[in-house]
Amino acid sequence: MERGDPEYQSLFQIFAEECREHIHKLNQGLLALERQPGQAPLDEILRSAHSLKGASRMMGFKTIETLAHHLESLLTQLIRGDKEATPAVIDALYGAIDAICRALKSLEEGKEPQTIDDVLEQIRRAVEEKTPSGADAKKPSPQLKPKPSPSRGLAPTPIGIDEDRALATIRVQTEKLDTLINQTGELLVSKIEAIDNLRQMEQALDLLEEWRRGKDSTQSSLPSRIDRLDEELYNILLRHSENTHRLERLIDEIHVGVSDLRLLPLSTILEPFPRMVRDLSRGLEKEVELIVEGASTRFDKKILEELRDPLIHLVRNSIDHGIESPQEREEKGKPRQAKILIAARQEGGKVLISVTDDGKGLDRQIIERTAVQRGIASADEIGRWREEEVWELIFRSGFSTSPGVTEISGRGVGLDAVRTKVEGLKGSLSIESRAGEGVAFTVSLPLTLSTIHALIVQAGRDSFCLPTDWLEKTLLLSPDQITSIEGKPTAIIDGVPLAFAWLADLLSLPRLENRSGTIPALLLRTPMGRAVLGVETLLGEEEIVAKELGKLFRGLSNISGGTILGKGEIALILNPIDLVRSLSHQGAAQPSFASATTRPLPPAKKKVLVADDSLTTRTLEKNILEAAGFDVTTAVDGQDALTKLYERSFDVVITDIQMPRMDGFALTQRVKKDDRFKEIPVILVTSLQSEEDKKKGIESGADAYITKATFDQKNLLEIIQRFI
Repeated sequence: MERGDPEYQSLFQIFAEECREHIHKLNQGLLALERQPGQAPLDEILRSAHSLKGASRMMGFKTIETLAHHLESLLTQLIRGDKEATPAVIDALYGAIDAICRALKSLEEGKEPQTIDDVLEQIRRAVEEKTPSGADAKKPSPQLKPKPSPSRGLAPTPIGIDEDRALATIRVQTEKLDTLINQTGELLVSKIEAIDNLRQMEQALDLLEEWRRGKDSTQSSLPSRIDRLDEELYNILLRHSENTHRLERLIDEIHVGVSDLRLLPLSTILEPFPRMVRDLSRGLEKEVELIVEGASTRFDKKILEELRDPLIHLVRNSIDHGIESPQEREEKGKPRQAKILIAARQEGGKVLISVTDDGKGLDRQIIERTAVQRGIASADEIGRWREEEVWELIFRSGFSTSPGVTEISGRGVGLDAVRTKVEGLKGSLSIESRAGEGVAFTVSLPLTLSTIHALIVQAGRDSFCLPTDWLEKTLLLSPDQITSIEGKPTAIIDGVPLAFAWLADLLSLPRLENRSGTIPALLLRTPMGRAVLGVETLLGEEEIVAKELGKLFRGLSNISGGTILGKGEIALILNPIDLVRSLSHQGAAQPSFASATTRPLPPAKKKVLVADDSLTTRTLEKNILEAAGFDVTTAVDGQDALTKLYERSFDVVITDIQMPRMDGFALTQRVKKDDRFKEIPVILVTSLQSEEDKKKGIESGADAYITKATFDQKNLLEIIQRFI
């Protein structure tokens, strides 16, 4: 059986997968052996080594067979008690595993494995090492310290794990595949109906053409021909409408199903991390335990592919910069062994991943001193900066507080590369640090990169999409709310001055003349701070399919992608973080951090919940109420409004009636039947004007009923004031 034979290729693929599984078990077992020698699953490790030896012998891979044999022999001595798990023995076992990985990779590339003489020599020394006894047992065994691998920018994946291959395939439950197959079967039915509808349309056109030519067009036959054409067109419309609804449902279900297939657990990329932490901490003479929480949290496959390197660098950064030596930790009253926690959880429409250590935290004084030395700011100026602004400095390219360059860090390119990667995934990176207690880096990412809920706006003459994850709210500003502070455009929002700019100006587009007297605006909240952008028009909300712009436009400032809108129009997707960053570059006022309070906040306002599926109506009512001094929260339908009621308290609810998922009648009934909410006034604002609808609204428990045809903002405000 030759290497080029199909049979060989098939068997080799099976062997390679089996080999990787055994390598994983061996790595996990050795990590357990180091932590808890008495409870390590040595029998399972030995079984993996034995199985690997047998499989490699069958395939004729002498190098892997030899390494597996020596692994088996050394593990057998450990089980029998002939040897103890000294550092030299553990290092020899790890060395053999790494050599097996290198040999497998060479075979996959069609090359002969490299010589393993040095690995066999290391194993021989470990075997010949005398087991310590008596007084000698109390002396520490010599440690073979692995050298950390060179690092430039983001760290490479530790040896022994081929995650590109792990991410190249996805295991799918047959139940999910069966569902998708059934749905594609229904699509075929819709396809047949669409073809039949096309045939009926052609018949109707033939009838019209016949009529146009005047064939058999006597006056007496005209009514019957009109009736026949009317019936044909009605049937076509009815069948087309039914087919469209079916297609809409099927496409949504298939999209959700296929998207679900692309979701993989975080554990897919975390397999090498315990080994990496072990090797790196030993190389730096530190003691570190890695803890993982939420490893089953699922991510889009594309996000996982890009997330691995940033997480590796954050963990390496914590070990090198954040964690103290065991002696220093004991002097501070801390346990000798430090902890690094990788935790993942889903929160709303985002996934949060944090890398937290219990080390010394960020040193503000060192960061400030480095910034002054590099000429970023004067000592007086940087002393007035908020912590969030100071922490932002460590993400600058070339910024490093390390006194020298090592194989692990000190070049000042790591964290900058991490943030670039995260923002490339349409996410954000934030820091929370406490001196002497540790630091937490939190990465916030969307659930998927394929679809985005976006607000469509017009800047200049073009349409743009803004992801709503970064949109705090939409505004309708009066010109007197735009002022100048220190020569920089500023919008006063709820008494707080925020940086203001026209979106068209940031995108270098000609701005259209505003004749309405008011300015539609977007209030953005990003890790870079809050800022206000003026636009020409708010066009509505859409669920869009995000597409990359290609290599030619990669790195384009303020833009993250493109999409095709419902009417076939091509629109660019805005990058909110870039936009807020661009404000300072164009001489605008500095963006205000979310927690900043430049002047005292106004007294507590009455809280109003507005529920309407129309963005225009929501925005109009919101602006009216905010101008009158109310704190307004909006909901897109009744179900969304009910969710927000459970999250916070409100003084009054204003709702439309005709909404998806839950209408205004059902929402009102739920509010009035719940003891927690029944005292909250509910005002229906709707286009339904019949007496029957009004009666139904009052019977559902509504406190007032206003029709949009006779809508008057003064009347609305008077009714609200009457109730609160």
